Amino acid sequence: MLKVMIVDDDANVRKCLRKLIPWTEIGCTVTAEASDGLEGLKLFHEQKPDVIITDLKMPEMGGEKFCEKIRAVSDNTSIIFLSAYESFTAARQSLRYGVTEYILKPINAQTLNQITEILKNLSSSLQSRSFMARLIGDPSFQEEFTAQLRCRNTSYFDGFFEKFSAGPWNDFTLLQRNAMFLLNLLFDVSDADHSSERLFSRRQESLSELSALTRKMDILNYVTESYTLYLTRQSLSAPDSFGSRLAEEIKLYILKNLGDSGLSVSSIADSFGFSDDYLGRIFKKAAGVSINAHITHTRLNHACRLLINTRLSVAEIALSTGYSSTNYFCRSFKKQLGVTPTDYQRRESCTGQRQTGQ
Repeated sequence: MLKVMIVDDDANVRKCLRKLIPWTEIGCTVTAEASDGLEGLKLFHEQKPDVIITDLKMPEMGGEKFCEKIRAVSDNTSIIFLSAYESFTAARQSLRYGVTEYILKPINAQTLNQITEILKNLSSSLQSRSFMARLIGDPSFQEEFTAQLRCRNTSYFDGFFEKFSAGPWNDFTLLQRNAMFLLNLLFDVSDADHSSERLFSRRQESLSELSALTRKMDILNYVTESYTLYLTRQSLSAPDSFGSRLAEEIKLYILKNLGDSGLSVSSIADSFGFSDDYLGRIFKKAAGVSINAHITHTRLNHACRLLINTRLSVAEIALSTGYSSTNYFCRSFKKQLGVTPTDYQRRESCTGQRQTGQ
């Protein structure tokens, strides 16, 4: 449970926060309350809370001075400022002290929801940190983890990666180090099952691909997908198995959304949780063409089938294959196939009639 301390000279505010936030439900507990920064500082050293919710304007010691004292001894404690005044100076100071959030009073349904959501995210982050710390530092826990991996317990890893993805990955180096650890652990288990030179080569390639990633979500997704491959009994030793699987999923997604004129690399990347650049590189490496080229090819193939097998007009076919403009569809069609849609339809119709006559 996330330990929380509330510091505010207004007893009603403290009572309101304590009574109206679903602490247990979001994985938190209030372990201390104080009426000013001086009392709060004493309790901080006694209770070691994970999160402090503090007012800015208080007697004896205000929130800014209190925060300064906390930061002198702890970088890990999350601090949420409460203020009745929209002060630019205080907001700027909050950035200097690494404050998690700056929330304006009064305490109402909206601010309570804000605080609840912040605490929920912080609680998930703490669970993720604890999980990784145990996995890396506790041999018995690592043994349990690898046992769950060998028996391919998908529900166990669904829960794990939910925690891992919610981690406080502001430190990019820490994220990458944890991701490398997880990937190596996965290949260790796979090596024990199927030792081979190809698997060793694939491990080196995967670690190299992972180390080249520069965005948080790409790293998280790469590791998650690698585990999914193993958990679904697909071979990690297959050349570029991660990219091949992803490329096939993208092709299927394109087929299902062919009529959407907004279909693009960006929309596909958003749906899959990757950056545009990374998804484009993975797809081109696996499929040999860019995502945009594949979208165009798939659309025009579908258009050809409709031109031959239906009585739809060119405008209707353009719309059903994701082209918002009939003129653009015709230009694209002629550029790729060398004839207009109408000429193609006429030519194929004549060819079909000749073959039928024979």
